Amino acid sequence: MHVGLPQTINSGHGEIIQFKECIQEPDGARLVFEGIVQPGCGPIFHVHLCQAEGFEVRQGTMAYQVPGLPVQYLAEGEVTVFEKNVPHKFWNAGDTELILNSWAKPAGNLQRYMTILFLSTSKRHSNTPALFDAAYLTIQYKGEFDVLEIPRPVKSLLFPAVYWVGRMFGLYRKYEIDTSRR
Repeated sequence: MHVGLPQTINSGHGEIIQFKECIQEPDGARLVFEGIVQPGCGPIFHVHLCQAEGFEVRQGTMAYQVPGLPVQYLAEGEVTVFEKNVPHKFWNAGDTELILNSWAKPAGNLQRYMTILFLSTSKRHSNTPALFDAAYLTIQYKGEFDVLEIPRPVKSLLFPAVYWVGRMFGLYRKYEIDTSRR
């Protein structure tokens, strides 16, 4: 699987991300991307364990929440940053497209993770990935991302078994890094 820049991915359920560039800065790489989110859509509670994530609203109204705190709203031109290890979710709280200028730092594996996630969700009738893909994402990127709405026993018992079966049947070869294009 080759992941280059720029790259546009579509969840199939109201979210489009265009990864634009990766800027090398003295203290690490910053991945810059644009998000287009349809009304009522957005990711569920998740956490970036290694990176901060910033958003600036270019158009529309963004609602966001951190566990234990009330819902907050951002209008055009307003900005928020979720530091690493801060669980959060956001969604389009308006009636028109929400357009976001976004970044993640350090870049880490965010582009690969989101590409695999959206490849899976775009083929389904729901915005959740298929079982084998969910297991792959959870196991492969457990040190970088976590989805809080997946019960802990599923992540610690079921997903490792599903991941092992997926490996045995070669289901994850499609996600291997294509080094021939480098």
